[in-house]
Amino acid sequence: MDNVELSNILEKKGMDWLVAALIEGSTGYHSPKHAKILIERAVAGEVKDYCERCVACFNCDLMKMIERDVEIFERLEARDLQRSERIVSITKQIANLDEEGQSLVSLAYPTMGV
Repeated sequence: MDNVELSNILEKKGMDWLVAALIEGSTGYHSPKHAKILIERAVAGEVKDYCERCVACFNCDLMKMIERDVEIFERLEARDLQRSERIVSITKQIANLDEEGQSLVSLAYPTMGV
């Protein structure tokens, strides 16, 4: 994925969708705040990230991590549109929490049954 593709996804799907994709792709590792920071950094041209997920799974390649999460979420959307919409909706609600609240939800995300 490059900046043009990322910009196209943001234009087509929106920031909320992309934040939800990063959260779902990471099984809750990213909070909405962290996911949005990663997206904004990628849009600004940064291509490396050093969060433990990006380092361990994507060799610090921020664009590859985002691309993978987008692929996963697009497959989910094609298979179960209602679930993907529910994830976007819940992600918006989580984004309204303070940083501690977002972190707590991230810890519980794999067992939330969204």
